[in-house]
Amino acid sequence: MIFYNKLTPIVYTSVRDSGIMLQIRYLCEPRRRRYRKEMFWEAILDKFNAEPDIDFAYPTQRFYRLGEELDLREKGMNFGEENGGEGLP
Repeated sequence: MIFYNKLTPIVYTSVRDSGIMLQIRYLCEPRRRRYRKEMFWEAILDKFNAEPDIDFAYPTQRFYRLGEELDLREKGMNFGEENGGEGLP
């Protein structure tokens, strides 16, 4: 049983480690749920795709073995320096 007084669709946002999470609450026919969900997300992704200044964040990690970063630097590989990052020591 649903006891909410307000049944209009709503978007909840929250900040996460890798970006902003969007959660959508809406009512639909149970057998149409998967279709509706797909339609919502396709429309949302199309809007994001139309914005050149928005990038999706995702977690990344790099692992180096002891001494490996020095070997990479000697081979001419830099990490982040061309973009103003600190790169390797």
